[in-house]
Amino acid sequence: MAIQIQSETQTNDGWAYEVTLTNGREHRYRVTLSQADYQAWSQERVPPAAVITAAFEFLLAREPASSILSSFDCSVIRRYFPAVDRELPKQLD
Repeated sequence: MAIQIQSETQTNDGWAYEVTLTNGREHRYRVTLSQADYQAWSQERVPPAAVITAAFEFLLAREPASSILSSFDCSVIRRYFPAVDRELPKQLD
C-alpha cells in the first residue's frame, strides 16, 4: 500500500493534509493533526508529515483502507484504537 501526502497546509492549531492510499484502488482522505497530538506522538523529532504517514501505517495494520474515515482528525484514532498513544511513538523511533 502506497501512502502519499498530496498537500500539507498549516492551520491555527496544527496541520491539514490530503492523503492518497493506493493499492490497486485509490482512497483519498482529508486529515488534520493538532499541535498537541504532534507533540504527544513525536516530541518534534520528526516532521508532522511523518506523523501522518505513521498514523496511516498504524491504521492499516488494524483495518483495511476502505474502513478508514475519509475525513478525520488524528485525535479520533484513540477513540477506536486506544493503544495509539503507546504504539505510534514507537513507529517514529
